[in-house]
Amino acid sequence: MTNDLCEMSLADVGALIRSKEVSPVEVTRQVLRRIEERNPRLNAFLTVSAELAGEQACAAEREIQKGEYRGPLHGVPVSFKDLIYTQGVRTTAGSKILANFVPDSDATVVEKMKRAGAVLVGKNAMHEFAYGITNDNPHYGATRNPWDPERTSGGSSGGSGVAVAAGMAFAALGTDTGGSIRIPASFNGIVGLKPTFGRVSLHNAYPLGYTLDHVGPLARTVVDAGVVYQTIAGFDPRDPFSVDQPLGEIGLRKSLNGLRVGVPEDYFFDAVQPEAERLVRAALPVLQDLGAKIVPLKFSGMAELTEASRIALLVEALVVHRKDLEERPNDLGQDVRALLEKGKEVSAAEYVKAQLARYRFRQQLEQLFQTVDVLVTPSTPLTAFQIGQTKVVLGGKEDDARIASTRLLRGTAAGKEDASGQEEDVRMASTRFLRCFNASGHPALSVPCGFDSHTLPAGLQIVGRLWGEATVLQVGYAYEQATEWHKRRPSLF
Repeated sequence: MTNDLCEMSLADVGALIRSKEVSPVEVTRQVLRRIEERNPRLNAFLTVSAELAGEQACAAEREIQKGEYRGPLHGVPVSFKDLIYTQGVRTTAGSKILANFVPDSDATVVEKMKRAGAVLVGKNAMHEFAYGITNDNPHYGATRNPWDPERTSGGSSGGSGVAVAAGMAFAALGTDTGGSIRIPASFNGIVGLKPTFGRVSLHNAYPLGYTLDHVGPLARTVVDAGVVYQTIAGFDPRDPFSVDQPLGEIGLRKSLNGLRVGVPEDYFFDAVQPEAERLVRAALPVLQDLGAKIVPLKFSGMAELTEASRIALLVEALVVHRKDLEERPNDLGQDVRALLEKGKEVSAAEYVKAQLARYRFRQQLEQLFQTVDVLVTPSTPLTAFQIGQTKVVLGGKEDDARIASTRLLRGTAAGKEDASGQEEDVRMASTRFLRCFNASGHPALSVPCGFDSHTLPAGLQIVGRLWGEATVLQVGYAYEQATEWHKRRPSLF
């Protein structure tokens, strides 16, 4: 086998391991070599657990040789976001405060991945304490996009996204509080799944927002994401938010006959980069050709739901980090410290109002899913922006939008309003179509749906009813099989 092994899907390399055509030891060596070659440029790993990975790969090889095959993850190298506890392996949460923290126990999802025989090659870089979407970390440096290293990886699970996109892991676990799995999936041209809230255990995953956090997979294909999801999902009595809900069967088919795909006509197509919108809209006839019925929808309240998510997170993050803010404020990055300070400004009444809005819209969304099976939207209204960029102008004519965005990046004069659209904070823009489903708890999948004129990937978001991961994955799989986007790899190296 050659280095092409690192470009394969998890399912394909897992099949080679099962048939004994390739050894877990050789696969792991090639992945570790790839990390050694590419991580210095991309900064996707904060810790590389080469020795542990070697031991786990050898153990997997012995078991498989004896006929003790555990399943499609057995002997396959994976990585975890660095806020997911790994026994005996440093877990920093991307912070200075936890720079030397070594957990004495695993997260539940890590326990499950270990039981499946996965090989841990390292812990992925992230935005500090997961409180941001740029992965421009003041303590460990920026994580760079393999499609263009001058652009953001997205975050906060940016290291996990880059590790998968650049062939340094076959899958990775991330967390999603306001889009932090789906943003790096979209920006890096891979698949990312945020399961239903309560479906995957949060036990021993360092929290950001108690009622908004989700753990989920990032992978190269929908099949790969499904394999990891089925491994980590399930009730956990150690997680107070875990729900004992049957998983059901996931049968992936290439047809969408009879499936109703809802497409919101407002909000999700307001202020979007023209190229990103074009790529998402081009996916609709593909779904239709697969047998789906496209149903235009109007659903008011998404802006209010997004705001409720923002308010709830400000309070919950402050609860998590109040002690750090009071005792070690100078050890926090400026952006994280500013958000935590802002949490002090939210009143109890505002927090309760936000929570009531979440419950109300959760019920309304479930009613909407009586008329359609899934919703389809852009994952993000823009492709990956430049590292250090803070503002973007979205909407309007395509060329004007690009010129305005460039002018803002260079710091030259631009008014609050521009002929091409509205100036917007890149962080708010990147999460605008995502955090509403953290607030409601609905499952959401991002799959690649094409590339813009800068060869930057765009993502298609597929949202399902509560506990409807099987349908979401089915739609993503059928679309993926009908297109070639998931087969493209970054040409940087």
